[in-house]
Amino acid sequence: MIVRQNVRMGKEADSARTARVVSLLEDSVRTELQVTNDGLELGLSDVAIERLMEGVTSGLLYAFEVDWSPNWVKPGQVHAWKEDGEFFARCSRCLLDSPAADSRASAEAWARQHETLH
Repeated sequence: MIVRQNVRMGKEADSARTARVVSLLEDSVRTELQVTNDGLELGLSDVAIERLMEGVTSGLLYAFEVDWSPNWVKPGQVHAWKEDGEFFARCSRCLLDSPAADSRASAEAWARQHETLH
């Protein structure tokens, strides 16, 4: 993986949170490219998708101040999801993901408890 420069006026990432924001942005761009590739049957290889993701992400980080701010999470709630039968939640301050949990409530409880550590 190519190491990204930060993103705020070309300075190096100064926190783990900033690095996590970059990682989440890369993942989001990669997912959109994969969905588009599959939906439009473009036939792009995984390597091509990765290179496109790197270019798009670098361009966004160079030109814009980016932060993780999902508009689907209501105030007072945490971002939680189910993946491969397990539940996860994300601390909205440091963006650390919870360990896998058996229920959404358990994952959300972890995230809320973790937020109190900040």
